[in-house]
Amino acid sequence: MCQFSEFYNKHKDKLFGYLLRRTGDPYLSKDIVQESFTRYLEAYGGKACNTTLLFVIARNLLVDHHRSDKPRVLFSENHRDQRNPEDHLIVREEYRRILCAMEKLDVTERDLMALVVGSRISYFEIAEITGYSVSNVKIKVHRARAKLRQLLEEADSETFLNHPSQRQQKIDRGAVRDVKKL
Repeated sequence: MCQFSEFYNKHKDKLFGYLLRRTGDPYLSKDIVQESFTRYLEAYGGKACNTTLLFVIARNLLVDHHRSDKPRVLFSENHRDQRNPEDHLIVREEYRRILCAMEKLDVTERDLMALVVGSRISYFEIAEITGYSVSNVKIKVHRARAKLRQLLEEADSETFLNHPSQRQQKIDRGAVRDVKKL
């Protein structure tokens, strides 16, 4: 027998973190967390507290949401926190940059990264949730991290090359080449 309130308090933040990294929308994530716990409680009551089952329910709800083709907002402009405006802007831009890079990962990689980073659950639990072996989860997570790192580095180099000062240097070098041709 499990105390549902303890189970809820222990796992609500982990589940929310996972869903936030998958959706980018704090309001949708809260809704899915609430619905996940509600369905878990309706189906299993206080009989057993199973983290894996809770995450499977949440994943299925997320899939259902994506199937409904509802438009989604990556990071709500209405979201406010306690940071000063400059820090808030920096965090929001970094968050968008990472979400944008994660969107370029395939669905499996994105799901695994969200489980590892957002929920802070063990590889064993992730293996139970996804149906992969533990070693396969480790390999897939390693590859997804490497791919994400590469995507972020590429985005950084593109940003650097597209910065106005760098464009001016390219123009200056191009002008020098043009002058040499004359």
